[in-house]
Amino acid sequence: MQHNLAMDKSPHLSMEHGGGHGNHGDHGGSDSTCTMHTALTWSYKDTCVLFSSWHIKKPIDLVVSMFVIMVLAYFYEYLKYYIYKFQLSQSSTSNTNGQRRYNLAKSVWYGVQVGFSFMLMLIFMTYNGWLMLSVVAGAIWGNYHWGSKVKSCGVQELSCH
Repeated sequence: MQHNLAMDKSPHLSMEHGGGHGNHGDHGGSDSTCTMHTALTWSYKDTCVLFSSWHIKKPIDLVVSMFVIMVLAYFYEYLKYYIYKFQLSQSSTSNTNGQRRYNLAKSVWYGVQVGFSFMLMLIFMTYNGWLMLSVVAGAIWGNYHWGSKVKSCGVQELSCH
């Protein structure tokens, strides 16, 4: 039995990402809702990326989104490099007060890195092949540019891949 989500008005049962705006069956308008896929797809229409306002409706939306996602993945690789350089520059601090500030800053930067990696994971979990390729291409580009400058990831890093 198939459940029609567009007919379901309950906000708790609906799987829409669009917040209930412009359901397919309502008023015949041109607005559409975000679709959520659970298997790999190459269809771009009605794909939302992270937010309902980042809604891919046309091919140009897809191209711009792919570029933005590539830049985000590239920036993630730069962030890893920046944190690595920060840790190298601060490792010579020996006094207790400085060490506490360093540990706090290191932890905050680590949290930013993990949050950023989870954001990229959520983009990957759209199961849209084009967006998935954009994450990978941006990671390759960023690693090519910044990864050679980083010796290795620490064993304890959650976001290390």
